[in-house]
Amino acid sequence: MYPFLLPEIFGYTIPLYDVFVFIGLAMMLVYVIRRFDSKDGFTKKQTNRIVLLIVASLIFALVFSLLLDAVFHTIQEGEWTFGTVSFLGALIGGFSAFLILMKYGYKDKNKDMKKIANTLITGVVLAHAFGRIGCFFAGCCYGIPTESFIGMIFPGGHSQHLYPGEAVYPTQLFESAFLFVLFFALNYVQAFKHKELEVYLIGYGVWRFLIELIRGDDRGVFIRLVYTEYNVFPTPSQFMSFLMIVLGGYLVYRGIKQVKKNPTLSHSA
Repeated sequence: MYPFLLPEIFGYTIPLYDVFVFIGLAMMLVYVIRRFDSKDGFTKKQTNRIVLLIVASLIFALVFSLLLDAVFHTIQEGEWTFGTVSFLGALIGGFSAFLILMKYGYKDKNKDMKKIANTLITGVVLAHAFGRIGCFFAGCCYGIPTESFIGMIFPGGHSQHLYPGEAVYPTQLFESAFLFVLFFALNYVQAFKHKELEVYLIGYGVWRFLIELIRGDDRGVFIRLVYTEYNVFPTPSQFMSFLMIVLGGYLVYRGIKQVKKNPTLSHSA
């Protein structure tokens, strides 16, 4: 845990969480712009328009993330309570806003939304991977206590308030590693080509559902079905992960159905 960038030089003014989120978003935009230009067949003008809509969507992503997380914490506390931002809330809000903005704010004929979504979601994976490193430095999004050799003691932050002196799973690093692997898989595994959105929804949905089993931070409550020493299941993120898996499965099914109706699509995919 190292919450601030070089505090001996800059003081306690530059949170490393913010630094890594900024790096992640910058890398996402660089990746998306390069892929739109070089692989997806968009002109510079079209790419610039889409990127502007992506940036605008990020604002909605932040707002929706705050509101959705507040809903889950309100259910838990019994009164309106703001918690923190959550990635899945940002993903849902940001992607929904982007689809609406594309529908009404992008009028060019070159508007293959599946192609755009495949590129954008791959960029999101890269941004998320860097963001989780920021979570590690900030000491948030940590795991439950463990006596395993992979456990880590955070010198400060929320984990020390909940589990003083105890080692916890560094779930932030687990997830960051998974996301970097997923990013490279989406780019270089031929079987995933043109199916990046489906692979992400199912792959990350399954991963997130499982990693929630060893998360130890407070993420609010949706439905109280199973109680453990450290958690109440299903967590809000598990519920949203389940919906992601279902949506991904539906998109796979629809794609297979379309190929059966028109076999030439399998050659263009």
